Amino acid sequence: MKRKIKIENIILENFEPYFFSVLDVSEQHRGHSYFKEDVESHFEIIIVSEKFKNINRIDRHRMVNHSLKEEFSTDLHSAIIKTYTIDEYKNI
Repeated sequence: MKRKIKIENIILENFEPYFFSVLDVSEQHRGHSYFKEDVESHFEIIIVSEKFKNINRIDRHRMVNHSLKEEFSTDLHSAIIKTYTIDEYKNI
């Protein structure tokens, strides 16, 4: 299964998102030391979920990173993570 689909499934299972986006940006890192041809290794992730209500930004990121622990152990190198509650997302 493609890593992008795995990450999407992890988000759906763990965060019950109102909205989410998982964008593979691995190709932008071609030439970097961690780049591997045909490996989904770099992502930009947006998650909008009420599970983030009353949780600070650092702890939200810890929640997401923890849910992606297995992916990080198997060639996921980087994830830019943006997390919002529904109200926060409506105001950006």
